[in-house]
Formats: sequence, structure tokens, C-alpha cells
Amino acid sequence: MSGLTTPPIKILHVAETVRGGIASYLNELHPQQRASFGAGNVHYVVPSDHRDDLVGIEDAEITTFDRSGRSVSGLFQMLRATLQAIDVMQPDIVHLHSSFAGLVLRPALALRSRRPRVIYCPHGWAFSRETSRLSHQVTKAIENLLARTSDRIICISGDEHNEATRAGIAPDRLSLVHNGISRNRPLPKAIAASWPSTKTKVLFIGRLDRQKGYDLLVDAARSLEDVLDVRIVGAAVIGKFDGSKVPSNVSLLGWLNRQQIEAQLDAADIVVIPSRWEGFGLVALEAMRAEKPILAFRIGALPEIVEDGVTGVLCEPVSTAQLVEGFKRLLELDLGVLGRRGHDRFRQLYDVEKTHRNLHEVYIDVLQGDRARSKEQAELQSNLPNTL
Repeated sequence: MSGLTTPPIKILHVAETVRGGIASYLNELHPQQRASFGAGNVHYVVPSDHRDDLVGIEDAEITTFDRSGRSVSGLFQMLRATLQAIDVMQPDIVHLHSSFAGLVLRPALALRSRRPRVIYCPHGWAFSRETSRLSHQVTKAIENLLARTSDRIICISGDEHNEATRAGIAPDRLSLVHNGISRNRPLPKAIAASWPSTKTKVLFIGRLDRQKGYDLLVDAARSLEDVLDVRIVGAAVIGKFDGSKVPSNVSLLGWLNRQQIEAQLDAADIVVIPSRWEGFGLVALEAMRAEKPILAFRIGALPEIVEDGVTGVLCEPVSTAQLVEGFKRLLELDLGVLGRRGHDRFRQLYDVEKTHRNLHEVYIDVLQGDRARSKEQAELQSNLPNTL
């Protein structure tokens, strides 16, 4: 643990969904924050159907809300559960995760006469996603407006920070805190990792949604059916996925627990991250920790994490053809050497204790400094309803 000895801070984390990267982020961060701030001072508001994604966090530390997919009703239930948790816990800071939590809760909290400090982490800007030009402009305008209701915005990568400044968000609202994970891997379940194959074993971990590029991987695997044996860990969160159309060299494993994933990582030769856009990509850190080389597109934060030709291979532009060429290039390199270099890079740059220390410094800065914003908040409260 970090050994920080400042007075305890009460933190309320809120997310509209945690499945995938946000769950990994919170699971890695929780032991650090709990040790620094004390039992009962770190709490979570998450959807009830994702509660089991938070591992090692006690029921008393979690408030859940019911929802049926992503809907107006579900967002209202999140809002209600959060306001109730604030009334009970009286947190110093409400830490919001991802776009929908930020969209709903920042205006609601700004309108309260007495509110905790609000920190927002987009985990990938909505305006950086693959959408229409109009959608980009609208989401940029909304994020610029709501930035004024945030005491601080956490950017998890340099790319995310640069995107924010290019979008016009004031730099003094932004803090760069890179993601990190524990140096210590969860013990894998060796019995779950049987992977008998003479082909190169390729592992994908993530949601089966368009953002993650699983369809590009399936098409590339079809083109390299004699060379690759692909396993996909995950399931669709937005929309549906027809598993009947995958080629014979692709296996769908569904969601696995952390130990099972580590076992699959042990057995794999390569980890592929074919995302079309990516705020960070915690899977890359998990792969590097397990000494596995990475194949990814040169998008988002991935070029910050993966050194092309050193710890993996980056390809561009985003397409099936380029992914196929990336596999061919990677297979000409020494995968073991790349994996070991990636592990060294992970230990140097992406330890969760560093993430916790930097995030803690942001909390302290927000709580102890910048009191001059109280006047701005009062003006915002009077103007926000008309602006919205």
C-alpha cells in the first residue's frame, strides 16, 4: 500500500455500468483507497446486475440500483440511488465514472445548495467515438458545459487529456492520472486453461461491441484459419452478438472471473486489442503483467502503452486487412522477448500504487484548494437550469 497518512476522505464512486474496464479499474483501486481512507469511507453505486463484477468489495460498501439495460428508467434509478447514498454517507467527494453517470449526475449535484466535490472520469470521451460529425459537435458542447460543474476531470491517458483540451475544456479542470494495476497477479486456475493447439494462441478480452472491434478480429481469424487459434472472453453489453457465424478457429468463452482470465493469459501466445477507439485499455496492462505481446491498432492511448516492435505490434488504419498484416508481422518476431519487455515496461510505468498516489493528490487538491470557485458555483446554480 501507499503509506499515505493524511486524514481519511469519504469517497463515493458512481457508475451507470461497470462491466469491463471500469470494473477492473475499481477492483484494482479499492484495496489502495480502503487502506488509506479506512473501512466504510469508500462506497460504490452500481447497477444490481453488475454487482458481482466488483470483486473483494463487501456488500456493505455497495449500493445497487435496478435497471433493464440502458434506459431512461435505469438512469433515474441511478440518480435516486446516488442521492440517497449521499444523504446517508455524506461523502467529501463523489467520483463519477463514464459518460452517462457524468451526464445525469453532474447537473443534479450542481443544483444542490450543499454538495460534495465532484470528480468526473469519462474513461474515454464520447466525442472521440465513431459517430457522426453532428454527434461529435453536440457531445463536445455538452462536455464543455458540464465541465463547469466538475471540480476536476480525471484523464486516464495523455491522449484523453489532449482530446479534452482540443475540445475546448479548460486545462485547469483536467488532471492526468494514468491507469494502473497491481504488480501481483491473481493466482490462475490452471485447470481452466487447457488450450491444446498447434496454432498460435490468440486471446481477446472485452465487450463484444463495435468499439472493441471483435468483428474485425473474427474476420481476420477467418483469413488466418490455418495459423491462429482464437479465444474470445466477454459478451455483448450494447446490442447482440450472433455467435453462430464465427469460424471454426474462434471459441467464445463468455465472461470469466479474474482467476480464469489469468489462466487463459498464461496459456495464450498473443493478446489482441482490435478496438476502433479506446480511452485507455486496461487489458493491455493485464497482458504486459502476464508477459504477453500485444497486437493493437494505433488509436487512442494504445500507442502510449504498446511500443511498436518492442512490446508488441501496432497497425493502422483500423481495418481487417491491417489486422491480418499485423498478425503476420508479429508472428515473425520473438514473442517471448516482446512479452518480457512488456512486463518490464508495465512494472516501470503502470503500478496501481502510483495511480492511487496521484489520484489521492487530486482529491487533496480539490478539497483543500480552489475555494474561490464557490462564487462560480453559485452563479452556475442560478444559470444552469436555463442553460440546460
